[in-house]
Amino acid sequence: MTMRRRSRPSWVASVALLVITSMALGRPAGAQLHGIAPTFGNLSGAAIWGSAGFGQGSKNGRPLFRETFAAFYGPFGGRGDTVVTVTQTTSDSTDSTIGDGSASGSPRVYRRARITRQRNSETKHLGNGKVTLVVGYQHSTSYRFDAPHFPEMVPLGGIFVASLLGPYPLPLASRRLAWYAGVAGTVSRLSRIAIRADTIAAELTTERTLAPEAMLMLMYRVAPSYRVFLGASYQYLRFGSLTYRAVQPEDRIPATILATLPESLELRSVHLSLGFSFTASGLIPGR
Repeated sequence: MTMRRRSRPSWVASVALLVITSMALGRPAGAQLHGIAPTFGNLSGAAIWGSAGFGQGSKNGRPLFRETFAAFYGPFGGRGDTVVTVTQTTSDSTDSTIGDGSASGSPRVYRRARITRQRNSETKHLGNGKVTLVVGYQHSTSYRFDAPHFPEMVPLGGIFVASLLGPYPLPLASRRLAWYAGVAGTVSRLSRIAIRADTIAAELTTERTLAPEAMLMLMYRVAPSYRVFLGASYQYLRFGSLTYRAVQPEDRIPATILATLPESLELRSVHLSLGFSFTASGLIPGR
């Protein structure tokens, strides 16, 4: 049975084109966005990048290509979220007895005096780190799993979320150069992937899973609102539950063939990224 798949326009390219077009419109677009500016009060910018990955799925040295578009939200905690006030004070007290010594039965008056002096007071915000939340979409058409009866390449994509610490300056480097580090995750799922189990045409579907990723990014400011960056990351992807279904309703996958199909899919890969980021000052008025 021959299955036809319609080509769909790239979601990443569509969103990127929308953002760039909005920035190019200048002030007219800014006036339209003025009403929704408070909603995106912490939106600090966005980025577009592509990456080439290498792992056990990159057969014959062919990389795994990915495209990502994401928005930067934050940073948070730049001055610390806890306020501590340190105050130094001194306190003195004196006790005195006042009486008339001319008569033996004269009344006595006791008096206590307390004097408090404040020497200095200082307020500090604890912490000096910055946390930026990154939310976007990641897509690839060239993921490869080293598994029997599996296609050479499969499309894979999903919601991308990351938490980055930074920016931090590099020692003995230009002030335009800064680095970020953080963790990320992509929510992915394989759906109705065509496979060939002996003479039976079948489809593979997986559960939705989160692929964790450790990231390191090096950014260079080429203009006040624009940066180019290089990145490196390590991703671990695993689908632990696979479902196989014969394409033809009258067909059934024999147990002997089913035993040869993988019970799980796993991929470890290292990715090198190149991208471009911009701030929200040109898109949202008053930023």
